Amino acid sequence: MKQAALKPNERELIKLIRFFSKRAARLMEEGELSAEHSQLTAACENLETKLLDHATNRTAIMDKRERLLNVIEDNAQCPKCNKADMLKRTGSTTNEHGWKCNTYKCRRCNTGFTWNRPNNPWDMVEFLEMYIGQLQLAMAAERNPEVIAHTEDAVEQMRDSLNRLRPVLATSDEEVDALQQKEKEMDRLIHQFKNYLQIEKIKLNVYPEEDSESEEV
Repeated sequence: MKQAALKPNERELIKLIRFFSKRAARLMEEGELSAEHSQLTAACENLETKLLDHATNRTAIMDKRERLLNVIEDNAQCPKCNKADMLKRTGSTTNEHGWKCNTYKCRRCNTGFTWNRPNNPWDMVEFLEMYIGQLQLAMAAERNPEVIAHTEDAVEQMRDSLNRLRPVLATSDEEVDALQQKEKEMDRLIHQFKNYLQIEKIKLNVYPEEDSESEEV
């Protein structure tokens, strides 16, 4: 798993939290730790744990999302020379169906093109559903039993893929939706607590030169 990345507001708050932790440690050494400072220190420690846990969870969810986004392999071929060995991906675009597709340039024949398959599993679901419908229409007009049997097998395989893919995508969508809601809640909490700690820091009348900088986060 990737190392949990902190957002700027999270990093800023943790620096403040660690400043107060160092302050509390010094007061304890001096035997001057008040009940108010003790409560503030406990709240700071709890919030730092919550922030780090949230960052770890966010990283895990987005890492899984990224892997899903990259699960589709294009197997693209140049429409002019029908080769794939000298293709260079140049970006992506949205086609007439609203699907995101990769764009390529063939360095063999200097041809640029858009591959006619979605580059992500969410759009691939819609593509497979449409393709299955086209195959079913073709089967209705087909008279060759072997072709019909082959097409039925292909349709069954695509349906099986869809049945496995849909719940995975649905779970990912639910996780991301829940994460976005949690992000709003955490941003609000961070804003409120940071303002509170800044006020508390001013009350202490401590100047930057009197304390070393907080630990790097």
